[in-house]
Amino acid sequence: MAVIMKYKIILLILLIVFSVNVVAEDSEDIKIYNLELEKVFNLVSGIIAAILFLITLIAYKRSHNQRLKYICSAFLVFAIKGFLISHELFFNELSWVDPTASLLDFAILLLFFIGVVKK
Repeated sequence: MAVIMKYKIILLILLIVFSVNVVAEDSEDIKIYNLELEKVFNLVSGIIAAILFLITLIAYKRSHNQRLKYICSAFLVFAIKGFLISHELFFNELSWVDPTASLLDFAILLLFFIGVVKK
């Protein structure tokens, strides 16, 4: 009974700590050289993911390990997502980019999971 009470107290503390009031406000994005910092980070992440895709592709061609095929695909999808989100640095915003990026997140996680658990 004391153990259950302890878990209830821990749960209550976590609920209090993580209950944050969300306040909607118009905040300016952080910009460097008139470019949104978040978009720049997404561009750099896309470039790094593209490089990791190439490295993993070379490793797959050498070893023919089927797991690397899924990991390679995950890096490719991650690179596409990074470039898709960061395209707003240079072009107009598109309304379908954010939902597509969320779907790509799901695909990336699924591909990494399959690559890890596949024998």
